[in-house]
Amino acid sequence: MYYGFPERREEMRDYLRDILHGKDPPDFLVRENLQKLDVVGGETPSTRIVKSISEKLADRVTGEGYNVYLLSKHYKPSIKDGAKQISENYVYEVPLFPVYSRFIFDGYFGPLEASLKGRKMVRISDLGFNPGMVDFYREKVSISDDTILTFSAHSIPLEGEDPYSESIRKLSRLIAGERKFINIYHSQGPFHATWLTPYPEYAISYSRENGYARMRIVPIGFIYDHLEVLYDLDYKLKNDAEKEGIEYERVPLPNDSDVVIDSIIDSIHNSS
Repeated sequence: MYYGFPERREEMRDYLRDILHGKDPPDFLVRENLQKLDVVGGETPSTRIVKSISEKLADRVTGEGYNVYLLSKHYKPSIKDGAKQISENYVYEVPLFPVYSRFIFDGYFGPLEASLKGRKMVRISDLGFNPGMVDFYREKVSISDDTILTFSAHSIPLEGEDPYSESIRKLSRLIAGERKFINIYHSQGPFHATWLTPYPEYAISYSRENGYARMRIVPIGFIYDHLEVLYDLDYKLKNDAEKEGIEYERVPLPNDSDVVIDSIIDSIHNSS
């Protein structure tokens, strides 16, 4: 299961309307998302990547008796229509997010379980803590003394108890080892009063105040490239940092590589 993003520009308003629970999105929000797409080259690779993950996973597990379905929270086919796609009575639920958040994951588990009421459901979460995923990032965080290691994740609204920030910090420490690091949270939305911080600009002020010439961004809150990484980090944060004379580096995400497929399969096997 993944968040979803429109494959065609003319679908943007309907996509945002679904996010807003049927309310017509304000024009500025439609323009803003289309402008972000233009900045990153006119499209985001997210849908292509998740389809590739689904196809590669199917190639690996079909022989073990599994069928693989790809469902989207805000695109098509929809999680809410899971019963139209899935006939099996034993279902593994795999949101394509590396770190569990009640705020994020409830929006995936809840609708799918409501659609498949009466089936045996097994929730899969925290793919980012799989040893293969941890090793993937450990190989990429060796840095010099003038670089601040910066772990980034999507922010969430501050509404009720949620283990997310503690888990992000734990995963950061697991990857960084003894190296110094900071955490930032980005892609805050416009419709909640307070969001998890510090914001991305904290990485700039921290670098400036502590004498770091560059920042290395490690987006451990994501599995694959999409707009929140390509625009909010690789464009906006990068430009803001370079205006302050600070170099920006971003480690690659695992996307549809074997490490992602292996982590999903391991998690399914370990939950059986």
